[in-house]
Amino acid sequence: MGDPWLIFQMPTLKPMVQALIFAAVAPWLYDRYTAFSPMVVSRPGSFQNMQTFISHEVKYRDRLRNCEDVIMVESLSVAFLSCDPGRDRWNTVMGTFRPEDPSIDNAGIYIYDYATSGLDDTARLKQLTIDEPDLHPLGLAFDASTSTLYVVNHARQRGSHILILHVDTSAFTSTLVARLKHPLLHTPNSVEVIGKYELYVTNDHYIRAAISPLLSKIETFSGAPGGTVVYIDTRFPENAKVVARVPFANGVAFVNSTTLAVASSSKSGLYLYNVKEDHSLSLKEVVRTPAAVDNLSVDDESKVLMAGHPFAPALIKVSESRATCNPHGSAGERESCKYTAPSWVAEWSAQDGLTDLYKNNGQGFSSSSTAVRDNNRGVGIISGLYESGILIFKI
Repeated sequence: MGDPWLIFQMPTLKPMVQALIFAAVAPWLYDRYTAFSPMVVSRPGSFQNMQTFISHEVKYRDRLRNCEDVIMVESLSVAFLSCDPGRDRWNTVMGTFRPEDPSIDNAGIYIYDYATSGLDDTARLKQLTIDEPDLHPLGLAFDASTSTLYVVNHARQRGSHILILHVDTSAFTSTLVARLKHPLLHTPNSVEVIGKYELYVTNDHYIRAAISPLLSKIETFSGAPGGTVVYIDTRFPENAKVVARVPFANGVAFVNSTTLAVASSSKSGLYLYNVKEDHSLSLKEVVRTPAAVDNLSVDDESKVLMAGHPFAPALIKVSESRATCNPHGSAGERESCKYTAPSWVAEWSAQDGLTDLYKNNGQGFSSSSTAVRDNNRGVGIISGLYESGILIFKI
């Protein structure tokens, strides 16, 4: 008879390595499942439209296009809009780098008076004068105490930076204060004002699409935490520091004086941070969402409003198809403007959790990127990354 102890021989190395690999990747696989599974119910043919507003309508389709960000300044009863028709051919986040069409690629920052009575729609919307020929704006932030507007500018020639402008809202003019460029702000996306001179800025990627479109996409869809949140004092930019790492960090907004919210477009969620005295951040909670969150805003009830993209493949198709878009061009150029992607808007609060406010398959309003709301006046605005006009809603 053979040695009976042979039945207790050690397992071979290969199964042990496989088990260790599975244990290591299982959390990542579950995370990616959590991120991608909502797209199944948001795919074309399955997406269910809904809205919770008293009324809503799309305005300024003939004047505004591709408005990425909106900020409401309730003390002035105006909203700033960041719009860029040239995003069809120049989108450094999505990886579109086509030659400019000077006849239609005229970006602008607009001021919309949403509350003054007696004004017609033409008088309510004015373009802000900005002495910046290479303007491709994304995120906005406004310091009402100093009338300072911060504009994330993905310029073609100067590279990405932040324009710091002093704004006269009554005359619709601005004066350039500075262009803020910093090594830590390599892919700036959104800005939040901490106080006079101090900012939180998100970088959406570690690997820029201009350097490697493939690696940038891998970073996006893998959920790798390549995005960052940077604290910077514009008086002492040399002291800037990374205070958080977030997969595809996008919108950023204060929930209150001690909590900062950061949107993740690849993790499909809301990252909530405790703000420390030295402006560093500690992760408090992650709220998962059924859509890739784009920009954030916070209303006077400390509710976080978010807009985003529930079906990423449709948004990618839009970005890839719009390079020849010209609303006033040939039949083919007009046709390429018609591609749409679904919209989604929700609100979140610690008391009530996550609540959907608006869902559209893209035929009514496409590619929602920001939602803002003035509860006292009962009005809100939704912007679309690749859409004509803005959606005005009543609550």
